[in-house]
Amino acid sequence: MVTETSIIKLNRGFCGGMYENYYLHIFNNTSRLIKVCDERGISDFAAVLRVVQAYATANATDAYGPIAYSSVIESNGSTFAYDTQEEIYNQIFKLLDNAIAGFKSGTSTTEQLQAFDYWCNGDKNLWIKVANQFKLRYAMRIVKANPTLAKQKAEEAVQGGVLTAADRDILIDHGISNELTRMFEWGDCGINANLVTVMDGFNDPRIALYITKNTGEVTANGTTIAQGTRYLGIRGGCDLPNKPNTWGNYSGIVCAYSTPLPVMKVAEAYFLRAEGAVRGWNMNGDAKDLYEEGIRVSIQNELKYKKAYSGVNAISDAEITAYINGTTKQLDYVDPANSANNIAAMNTVSVKWDANATKEDMLQRIIIQKWIANFPLSTEAWADYRRTGYPKLFPNRVNKSEGTIDTDEQIRRLIYSNVEINANNAELQKGIELLNSENSSTKFKGDIGGTRVWWDKQGVPNF
Repeated sequence: MVTETSIIKLNRGFCGGMYENYYLHIFNNTSRLIKVCDERGISDFAAVLRVVQAYATANATDAYGPIAYSSVIESNGSTFAYDTQEEIYNQIFKLLDNAIAGFKSGTSTTEQLQAFDYWCNGDKNLWIKVANQFKLRYAMRIVKANPTLAKQKAEEAVQGGVLTAADRDILIDHGISNELTRMFEWGDCGINANLVTVMDGFNDPRIALYITKNTGEVTANGTTIAQGTRYLGIRGGCDLPNKPNTWGNYSGIVCAYSTPLPVMKVAEAYFLRAEGAVRGWNMNGDAKDLYEEGIRVSIQNELKYKKAYSGVNAISDAEITAYINGTTKQLDYVDPANSANNIAAMNTVSVKWDANATKEDMLQRIIIQKWIANFPLSTEAWADYRRTGYPKLFPNRVNKSEGTIDTDEQIRRLIYSNVEINANNAELQKGIELLNSENSSTKFKGDIGGTRVWWDKQGVPNF
């Protein structure tokens, strides 16, 4: 996706959106309702809320670093102290462990849970798998910051049971409007060139499930590209002119207002386990087998819920097998409208697993496929990029950050909300001190986009 942050000019108002949504619409409700459910002994209802709170809290702290968490739960005051990200991650694991216990001990019926359950339709066994998969995800997130705890929690999660091919993707499909459609209709978003050049280069059968060909005729440099004939992405940070412009006719997203909203995908579990296996952890499987099953499950599941919106009715087993064995690589990026945006491909691996490759190349393959499979879950893609460096992304051609973000390192975090500055500034300043205490960047510190959160360790190798 391409937005205003693509030119690395962080807008505090835009950056504050996730922050304010987390506190106003999610944490404000989950924290209160967990207390009520606990008081009434409704452990499985409380468990649902704990999972949602863990998910939302992880998204918030991964974006900003330290946030106010414990103080919000414990206090009814008007100012709220911040926790370090390390402390928050400990709370996330506690939430998930308590949730799993709550599902197992709860006595609510499926029908009682179904009344408000948009994720798992009242299936407590499925909820346990979701909680374990979040646990596995966040264990992998901290592998550079606390490798011992990461291994422990990851192995616990896999032994407890994560999503498998026998399960379904967790999708919200209850008549809620999918706003990705609106963002593209406004002309404020485009498909990023990284995704297009990787999927097109790999001959990925999912590409038509994700991306349209050019939505309009593109005329540039004396040549015309007819509508609907090519997949055309936009390079981040190319400083486009005001809309409408030529790039508005590039590829769009396969999406409608009625398209289900993905929360968690089964394929992610296979890629997480594949990475764990490469690291030598007990993931109940071999890295190659888990990697290939992750690809297969992703293609099959994407087809199930996107074929109605894409016009793709079938992808055969033979096509999937051919893709898994594919040896083609990412394409160079060529912008037909402005050659200044052209750039050589960044990633050097193909899809086909190589048992003789280095662990680094194995990880690159795994993360690229996880990145494709998780589309359009952008926060997860961003977290994996910061943690591993994969997939390698085209650097922004234009950097307007005024020295607060490195072009090659790209955006490492979002800046805090204006609301927080106005309403909780004294504690915010202490929170920024906590941010600096966990920051490993040698170039940046403070409330800027180049500062690193606790688990994003500069100088720590992947293996």
